[in-house]
Amino acid sequence: MNVEQDNDRLVDAYLKELAKAAEPLPQARRTELIEDMKAHIAEERAAGASSESEIRQILQRLGDPRDIVAAATEGLVLVETEPKLRPVDMVTLAVLVLGPYLPGIMLPAIAYMIGIGMLWSISNRWTVPWKILGTLIWPITYAIAIGVDVLLQAPIQVTLAVDAVVTVAILVAMIVAAKAPATTRPVR
Repeated sequence: MNVEQDNDRLVDAYLKELAKAAEPLPQARRTELIEDMKAHIAEERAAGASSESEIRQILQRLGDPRDIVAAATEGLVLVETEPKLRPVDMVTLAVLVLGPYLPGIMLPAIAYMIGIGMLWSISNRWTVPWKILGTLIWPITYAIAIGVDVLLQAPIQVTLAVDAVVTVAILVAMIVAAKAPATTRPVR
């Protein structure tokens, strides 16, 4: 192996470490930082640094990639995004959608009330109109099923299929409409 390839490997390893450390930075700032370091290294190499020890000295003078990234974050705000739907939000939707299909008379009503309570008190992923839609998911689908049965006098399989399609459509719409609240905190 020649000296130039060894030097290129040293520089590449350093830049990879820098890129890994810079992952939390915004894309534009990360790219700018890495390009600046590449340019600085290229200038030093063009000025005559060609031995392995000279390349190591250049990289040592630049400093530890984590320190460079820490300095590059001064004045920036780190934005942490929560998952769109947390497990409690998924349970809320499941109770709202599946609760009414539980056996008995009281159990479905209790499950539905628990789902409504979870939707309005625990979950912060939906706006008020979406929470109203979630609250009315059972009455809406039930009314549509009765309407299909009464107006079209369709077989029970068709009524159940229409009920399932409407339920899934509302459920998918609620999943798509869910938004994680934005949170920010200063970088330390």
